[in-house]
Parts: sequence; C-alpha cells; structure tokens
Amino acid sequence: MHSFLLRAALLAALGGHAHAQTQALPIPALSLPAGMDKPRIDGRLDDAVWAQAPVYSQFRRYRPDLGLDPAPYRTELRLLIEADALVFAIRAWDPEPALIRAPLSRRDQVWPDQDSVTVWIDAAGRSQVAQFVRVNAAGSVRDGLYSAAVDDEDEAPDFLDVDVAAQRLSDGYSVELRWPLVNLRYPLGSSAPWGLMVTRRVPRSTVLSISSAALDREQAHLLTQLQGLQDEAPLRAQLSSGQHLQAKLEATLRHSSPGKTQANLGLELQWRPRADWVLDATLRPDFSQVELDDPQLAGNSRFALFVPEKRAFFLESSDVVGQVPPDHWGVSRGLLAFYSRAVTDPRFGLRATFRGQDQEATALLLRDAGGGLALRAGAFGTEALSVDQPSTLLFARHRSQLGERLALAGVLSLRDWGQGASTAVSGVDGLLNLGDSVQVRGHLLASQDRTAPGSLAKGEAKAGHAAWLSGRYREGAWRWSMDLERISPRFVNDNGFVPQSGIDRVSVEMLRAFHPENSFLSVWELLGRATSTRALRDPGQGVSQAQSVSQLLQPGLWLLGPASTEAFLHWNIEQVRTRAGGRLHEPRSMLIGMNSHPSARLSFISLEGTVGERVDQQADRVGTGFDGSAQITWREPLPRLGLDLELEQRFSQGRVSQRQGPGLLDERSSQTKVLLHLSREQAIRLLWQQQRFERVAEPGLTGERGRSRIGTLTWLARAGSLRGWSVGTSFARDGQEPARREVFVKYQQGWRS
Repeated sequence: MHSFLLRAALLAALGGHAHAQTQALPIPALSLPAGMDKPRIDGRLDDAVWAQAPVYSQFRRYRPDLGLDPAPYRTELRLLIEADALVFAIRAWDPEPALIRAPLSRRDQVWPDQDSVTVWIDAAGRSQVAQFVRVNAAGSVRDGLYSAAVDDEDEAPDFLDVDVAAQRLSDGYSVELRWPLVNLRYPLGSSAPWGLMVTRRVPRSTVLSISSAALDREQAHLLTQLQGLQDEAPLRAQLSSGQHLQAKLEATLRHSSPGKTQANLGLELQWRPRADWVLDATLRPDFSQVELDDPQLAGNSRFALFVPEKRAFFLESSDVVGQVPPDHWGVSRGLLAFYSRAVTDPRFGLRATFRGQDQEATALLLRDAGGGLALRAGAFGTEALSVDQPSTLLFARHRSQLGERLALAGVLSLRDWGQGASTAVSGVDGLLNLGDSVQVRGHLLASQDRTAPGSLAKGEAKAGHAAWLSGRYREGAWRWSMDLERISPRFVNDNGFVPQSGIDRVSVEMLRAFHPENSFLSVWELLGRATSTRALRDPGQGVSQAQSVSQLLQPGLWLLGPASTEAFLHWNIEQVRTRAGGRLHEPRSMLIGMNSHPSARLSFISLEGTVGERVDQQADRVGTGFDGSAQITWREPLPRLGLDLELEQRFSQGRVSQRQGPGLLDERSSQTKVLLHLSREQAIRLLWQQQRFERVAEPGLTGERGRSRIGTLTWLARAGSLRGWSVGTSFARDGQEPARREVFVKYQQGWRS
C-alpha cells in the first residue's frame, strides 16, 4: 500500500536532473543447433543442448545492500532460441536448501514468502509494458503484465501456453521455462531492442532480491533498466514467420434446484495470422466456474465499488485497451472508457488487436444477454439500474507513438440497449514523458446518453464530458504526483467505470523513501495525500450551487522489515458531505495496518483497520466506529501423501454507533477457502462466503437486516493449456429466499496449429 504527503502541488511540476540509466550487460543466447533435440521441460537441466548454451552469471543484489555479490545465493541463466519459443534455464544455489519455501500454489498465488524466479520480457522495446512469469521452486506460476505508467503488476492476464517445471536439488533448485513466441506481444518489423531480465527472491529473516540487471532504485521504474540480447538477429529472423491458430471447445452441464437441467456448448478461437495481429472470438462462453469475487463492504458506501476482472477473454491485450483500476482511494489511474465487468453474460464476442512499430489498436464487439447492473453516477452517490434486456457494445482504441516521448490515442465506446436507447463515448487520451523523471497522462472524453432518467429505456439525448490530467515526478528517493479531474453531471459511459460524476477533484501525493542498508528496516517512507472533491452546480439533481463533497488530508508512514513485513499508519483528517446542501461533517480517524509472511506454514497475515469517528452515510451523521479487515493464509505440507493443504480465511467488518442513543450500523463479511493441491495441475477447492448487514431502527430510519451465503466445492484439473475439467456443486441463499443448489460438470478441449 502506497499513499503520500502533500503540501505543495507546485512541487510536482518542478524538474530535476534525471539519473543516468544503469548500463545493463546483454544476455547471451544460443539458437537451437540443427539436428539437436529441444530440451524437455522437466526442470532438470540435463539435456545436451544446455551444455552448449552460454552461461550468464552476473547476478547481483537489488535489496538489501544494493549491488553486492549475492553469494552464496549464486544464480545462473541459460537462454535458448527455438523456432517458435524462448527457453530459459535457471539454476539457483542455496546454502540452506532445507529452508527453501516451495509450496504448491494455485495460479497467481506465488507471493514474497516463496523462493521464486521471475522472467521479464518487454517485447515491444518501449519501456512501457512488460510481460512476466514468476515460478516458485515447486513449479507454481504467477504471471501478468507490469505497467510503467502505474508502476504496478497486474496478475489478471494469464499466458497459459507457457510451459514450466522446477526441480528441488540438494543445494538449491532449478527451473526450465518455455515461452512460446505466440504468447509474446510485439510489433512486427520493429527495430527497438527487446528488454529482458531475470530476478530471484530468497525469503529468509531478511528477504533477499537478486537481479540479472544492475538495477538502480532511483530510476523511475525497472523497464528503463532491462537488458537486451547479445545478438537479436536469430530471434528477429523467426518473428515474422509462422501463424498461430487455436480453438477451445467447452461443454458444461448443470442441474439446479428445483429440477432444472441446462447444457451449454461454447467455443473460443484465436488466430494470429502474423506477429502484429491477433484475432479472438468467443461464442456462448460459460464463466460460471470462475472463482468468486472477494466480498466487499458496501453497506456504508455511496459509490459503486470496482471489481477486478478474472475472465480470460477480456484479459487479452489489456494494455492496449487501457483498462486500469482506480487507486486505493478511487482516484483514476487510467482510462475511464472501458470496464469489462460492465459485461455480465456475453453470448458472443469478437476482437481484433494490432501492434505495429509506432501504432497499436484494438476493437471489441460483444452481445451481452444482460442480468447485471448499469451505473448512473452523481456527485453524492451512484444509482445502480437493473439490466433486464440484452445489449450490444462496441469499444475501439487506436494509439500512436509520436516519437520516443509522446503517445496519443483515440477512443470510441458504444452501448446499444435496444429500441433507440443507447450511450456513446468518444475522445482522446495521451501520455508524455518529459525525461525519465516526469510523466504526464490524461484523457478528454465526451458522452451522449439517450436513456431516460432512472431506466434504460429511450430518453432525451444528454451530453457530458470527462477530463483528467495527471502528473508524476520522480527524482531520487522522492515521488510526487498530482491529479486534476472534472466529470460533468451528464457524463455516462455504460461500457466504463464511472462511480461519481458532476465533480471537480484535485489530488496531490508525495513520498520520500529511505533505504537504510544493513538495517532492521529494508525501506521506510514518509508519505501522505491530500484530495478535494467539489460538486458542480446541477439543479436537476438538487445541487443548487457548487459545494464541497469531501476533503481528505492524510499524512502517514510506511515501513518494510524482516519477513517482508509491511506496516503503515495514516491520520485521516476529513470533511464529508453525504447529500446536496447537507451538513459538512468533520470526522477524525486513523488507518493502521500490517502485512507479513512470517513462516513457511503461516505464509501470510494481513490486518488493516480504520478506527475513530466514522460517517453514517444513510443517517447523515458522525458516530464512533471502525472498518477493518483481516486475512490469514496457512499452508500445511503433507509429504507422505504428496499433497499440500492451503487454508485462507478472510474477515471484514464495518460498524458505526451513534454517540448517544440506539443508532447502530453493522456489516460483516467472511470468506473461507480451503485448497487441497493434489499436484501442480489438480486441486480440490472448497469456498464458503457470507455477508451480513444490520441497521437498528430509530426515528426517521427503517431497520434493516440481510444475510447472504454462497458455497462451492470443486475438483479442478488441467492437462497443459488445452485440456481441463471441473466438477462440483454450489449453494447460494440470499436472505429468506429459497436456497439455490447446483451440480455442474465442465470439460474443455483445445487444438492448436
């Protein structure tokens, strides 16, 4: 968690001297010799070709003790170029191999508590986005995209065709990773050098980070410091050759109470006619077996909550789409124009994605059967409209790189609700790099809404606009940022995420990092944030004049210590108005929390809570209370059975009590997840989730009480990336409604040419 301190908006615009980019040694590679067999991906590194491959061993520490020799944690890399793939062989020595943490984990659950290696590839060579695959010492995988614009990882995209294997050894472990070129996203004919890097994490009392590149923590982000290949010619000769066609057929059969049986046959296609084009299609996909969304407390929130995407079809080329979630406080970090969770039940979908040397574009056409919610935002809350009809949506974005520092994109987003009702958004977004230290981003969007107030029926046309300008500055250990945002009262985007409209918002953040070497603390940071949101005049929504909605002043402290333990503390000095013309409340509270990876068994603990004065949004008053959450993950190896047991418990509670009188608002949610890992490709998953909400009745407020419960038990199995099964049962009950029970079987079979 990273926030910041504030004081000077002007300082965000002050320049400085950029640090010289660290010179990274190139990585040698071997092209597969004619007549020699490809290595078998088993993690053993005993294939004949590895004896011929050049060895790269210039790894060094990144944290702690920047730049020192990582001995005795020696690491070696070998890289092989095959006709259709890059193959990495990594050997990791360890002086205490018994302490290696290598649990079997479900995909994307390779955390800092595990010994692991990560391969980073920037195939476009623009230092903007990199794909990564992280493999722990048991062969479990976490993969995704790293974006320099937000300096963060997104583990949602999965590169399922990447083949990995790991072997535990008497003095460490080894990893083999075959990364097919069809899984890499690169422009055809580009002359920009690829960026490569391999990193290693060693979790002990102090976590050790090791890198093949000579990283400098004072650089803006790691993509400016990636290495290249000593000789790219063999790789480039193969990039333009070959096509890729993949088809996946999925069959689902479910029987639900009372006595209803359904069958569904779905199809996914991906065709890559050449390196710079990818065409995707889906027909009647079944996403019902995607893992449940994590529960969120929403009973005391006026605005819609962002839900991360987990469905594979929407994750292809997400960097070209520009879909970036808001930050921890709901402030935009990217494009508002597309939010894939606005699509609930797609019946068919088509998408084309192009990546050229200086151009990239994507176009998406979908038919949604409905059943979800459409958002209609205001300055003081979000109205959610039930979607009872099918709709058609179109989204397109074209981005041009204008020189090394400037990129501009055009955006078009349409949603047709039928019978003349529709919404449309068009506009531009852009990014400007002023050296390595300063980055400016923003967008300007215009909307046209043809729906009636409070419904999705045809209505009078209404125009709106949304503008966002963001500045990021980094110089040495300092980080500054400033965001300016204006969303008009009539801005509507039914393909995007717009929780609040009719506002002006200013946000300033600052961070000062300290890296005390050879200290108990690896990093500590002074940080903080200031934000001010003002409602624009909108008589149609009862806002007779411009007025403050909220203001927040939030200085704080963040620490990183042993066992990857993070601790943070923030003081919240707020002003909040819950309704137009209402009272401006001034609650005071404190946010405190910690995350830690204490041991191999107790692999993760997270505690976070805000205590003090809290605003009861519906009652429009300040009371005493708290919002808190906790997560504990326990791993129990069962070596005699060759199994791993993983238990994850989450709990959240929000509570506001009236200072005098019986007023009370209480909301709780919990999620219990048990996974029995039978192997790297098979697991049994039990998930139980429940939420409760209660408001005590009092004069002027009606008492409320609600409870929902969801449970699933599933056997999950896959054989490579093209075949998979899931068999299970589910239970759901909302309040006093009859329980819904279901038994399901799903099988997926794929083919590739």
